[in-house]
Amino acid sequence: MSRRKSILVKCGILLLPVLSALIVLVVGELGFRLYQRWDAGIPLRSSLMQDEMNPAWSIVLDDTLGWRARAGYQDLHVVTETTSKGVKYPVKRTQKEYGFRMFGDLRSTRPKVFVIGDSFTQAVQVSDDDTYYASLKDTLGVEVFAYGAGGYGTLQEYMILDQYVDMIKPTLILWQFCGNDFINNDPALETASLFNNNGLKRPYWIDGHVVYLLPKAWAASVRIFAQRHSRFLYFLLSRWDRLMTIFPVETVEFQIEREGLAHKGFQQAVQVTSDLMGKVRSRVGRIPIVAFSCGGGEPYDSAFKVISSHYDVVFLQDIAEAVGAEHKRGEDVLDADLGHWNVRGHRLVGSLISEHLRAMIPGGSKTHAPLTVADP
Repeated sequence: MSRRKSILVKCGILLLPVLSALIVLVVGELGFRLYQRWDAGIPLRSSLMQDEMNPAWSIVLDDTLGWRARAGYQDLHVVTETTSKGVKYPVKRTQKEYGFRMFGDLRSTRPKVFVIGDSFTQAVQVSDDDTYYASLKDTLGVEVFAYGAGGYGTLQEYMILDQYVDMIKPTLILWQFCGNDFINNDPALETASLFNNNGLKRPYWIDGHVVYLLPKAWAASVRIFAQRHSRFLYFLLSRWDRLMTIFPVETVEFQIEREGLAHKGFQQAVQVTSDLMGKVRSRVGRIPIVAFSCGGGEPYDSAFKVISSHYDVVFLQDIAEAVGAEHKRGEDVLDADLGHWNVRGHRLVGSLISEHLRAMIPGGSKTHAPLTVADP
């Protein structure tokens, strides 16, 4: 065999695994898209970069926000969710203008409540009328504008506030915290996290500037390509990430729980979160802000209380405590993921928040003077 042929054979042998992998990916991509077209009616050419309505994706990638709730999203058929005790229940979800889960009447003279949060406010576990803020609308007689997107950190939530607050002109802002906000606000912590890292490129507030990073230690460029172009590869990577959370390995959340406020990375995340809430207060001026945490325990709740007090934000500490207490008593208030709330959980949270806000919103049933906020 000539030297040239020998080189070609060796190159072919070396390239064979690569070509085999490419063939598997191409066939897998085609098969996956055909399956999703048959099962969920997703157009073959759809991707997370596109806005057209389809029944599978409630979010869409966004160059500014990282990702956002998809405007016009709706379930084309009733979806079945399951509680932590295995009880199945039907869910029908929609997302309104601009991706809001609930978008009230801008022309109404009734008080307006602007609700901002993450997956607990996007609330894909329940139907529209079963969300915690639907209770506020019904109980307090207010117009509710609720925006949430799974995995959002404080900077993304601030961006949503900044974009829509002048349109809505809220009487009060209800801010939904969650313990994972601190993880999502710091790229080093999120990269080290197996539980609170969705593998999507997001904006971070670093040294007073917005910086876009994908918080993964490996294959960042492959992940970006998959999110934009390959549903099958994105599915494989997301299943791998989910598999990694099943095994009891060390992750940054365990370190923070052990070290508490002494954890250096957590201290940095607390400072960033505080700076961002300072931007929130500066942006809205004297508009009252009420906040609560969906859960997380310590040291997260202590940090939220300190940040809230610094910026004249009323922090409702009893919300997460009440849900946790009901769960410990054996009440069925959680979704099957043991984190998010089911219908009963949302109604409990909505009832508790309504009682707090009743005295704060003009026109409500007041037991003391309406909430006022000092100049920041």
